[in-house]
Amino acid sequence: MSMSFEAGRLLTDRGYLTQVQYRTQHNLAARQSIYAYQRPLIDLASAVISLAGMNGSETVADIGCGNGVYLGELARRGHAGRVLGADLSAGMLAAARDTVAAACHGGSPTSGLVLSDAAALPLADGVADITLAPHMLYHVADRQAAVREFRRVTRPGGAVLVVLNGSDHFAELRDLVNMAAADIGIAADAGWAEGRAGGPGLILEAGAELLGSVFGSIFQRDFVGELVVPGPQPVLDYVASMRFTQSLAEPSALLAALSARLPGGSVTITTHCGALVCR
Repeated sequence: MSMSFEAGRLLTDRGYLTQVQYRTQHNLAARQSIYAYQRPLIDLASAVISLAGMNGSETVADIGCGNGVYLGELARRGHAGRVLGADLSAGMLAAARDTVAAACHGGSPTSGLVLSDAAALPLADGVADITLAPHMLYHVADRQAAVREFRRVTRPGGAVLVVLNGSDHFAELRDLVNMAAADIGIAADAGWAEGRAGGPGLILEAGAELLGSVFGSIFQRDFVGELVVPGPQPVLDYVASMRFTQSLAEPSALLAALSARLPGGSVTITTHCGALVCR
C-alpha cells in the first residue's frame, strides 16, 4: 500500500477517526494551539458565527462540532436558542461538553450533544435555523450526502455555514513536511491530504462547487493571515499530531528530518480559510 493512498484512506476512515485521531481532543487541541501565533489574530469561531446575523433566539446545529469551539462561542454570547452539537466521535463530544460548561461558567448550557454521522443526521427536516459545519467535510466519505443533509435539516430561509481551508493554507509547512518526508524516503506530497488540490481531501475552492450543487446562493468570506511561530517546537508539535505522522512506523524520523529543515529563528506560515454561507 502506498503512503499517499494510506493518507487519503485515513482521512475518512471511521474507525481511525473515532478510535485514534479523535479518540480524545489531544491531537485537535495541539493543532488549534498553533493559531496563538496568527497575525492578525483571527477569532474564527466568532467571525464565522457573526456572518449568520443571528439575534440569539435561533436553533443552531453544529455538525462535526469537535471539541466544541463554536458551541463555546455561542455559550459565551449567551445564545438563548436551542443549540445541538453532533459528532462522529464520543471523545470529541466529551470534550465539547467540557468546553460549553466552561463557557457557561457553571451555569446551565443550552447545548445538547448527539453521536452522529454527518451523512445521516438524526434530526427532523427543517429543525435548524442555522447549521454550522466547520472544518469537517474533508472527513466525510459521502460529501454529497452530507451536504444534502445540511440542506434537509435547515429550515427554508435559514443558512448553512461551511468552513474549509484554501489551497494555499499552510503552504510553507506543507512544503517543509513533504521535503522532510522525501529526506527519509517517503514520496513527496504523501501526507497532506486535507489541503492538497486534486487530492482526496476537500479544499475551499472545491467545497464551493460542491455546495453550489445543492444550494441556490453561496457567499464566501475569506480569512487570510499568517503564523509567525517564534521557534521550531510548536511546529514540531503540530506535525506530530497529524494523521500522516502518527501512521508512520517511526514518526520520530520524520520529526527529526523536519527539525533539521526548520530555520533557527521564527517560522512564517500562510493561513487561509473561508466560510461559505449557503442559502
